[in-house]
Amino acid sequence: MPSATRFVSSLLILVTTTACDGQGPPGAAQKTTASAVADPSPTAPDPAETGKHYQSALSLEAAGRYPEARAEVELAIAGGAGRDAELLAAKLAILRDDLDAARRLLEPLASNGTDALALYNLGLIAQRTGHYNEARTRYLAALKADPNYAAIRYNLAVLTWDAGVKDEAQHHARLFLELSPNDPNAPELRRKVELDPPPAPADTPAKPGDLKNPFAP
Repeated sequence: MPSATRFVSSLLILVTTTACDGQGPPGAAQKTTASAVADPSPTAPDPAETGKHYQSALSLEAAGRYPEARAEVELAIAGGAGRDAELLAAKLAILRDDLDAARRLLEPLASNGTDALALYNLGLIAQRTGHYNEARTRYLAALKADPNYAAIRYNLAVLTWDAGVKDEAQHHARLFLELSPNDPNAPELRRKVELDPPPAPADTPAKPGDLKNPFAP
């Protein structure tokens, strides 16, 4: 797929934590006071550390170091980083073709129908796995959430053209070009969905009306 589809995948590395069973070091005397036998309160996540893990994951992903990025983003999620970290984890999952893991991360985010990015990526997963109707439905839902999301129009144009729905494909392509006329993928899309007329044969002389400035040297 062209870069405008922004594929976003891989096996998730599960973050493990050290189990605590309340026992002291070997040979230590066992305390019997109420405070000693009570379960300790869990340590609250440190927002600063969570933020560091998320920023580290972003930097590692940008550098193409996906396994390390995945480990960092899992730590961020465990610390309560929330939506953005979950979206990054889904992107890493898609990049490594673990589409089931990506879907599990994205579906809760998309459940209220307002998260355009989550819906877009679910559409991308469906498109990559050959589920036309689901892909189209997800993309249209994403457009409802964000009508100006140009990449959705691009993918819809490709999806519907490949399915033989040419009028709809050209409709989405035109809207994509309105939203993002300078996108580097624009010429390729125009050619794909036949928005540009085919070039004239090399031996066909130009008509006078084709000349923008017939008096130019």
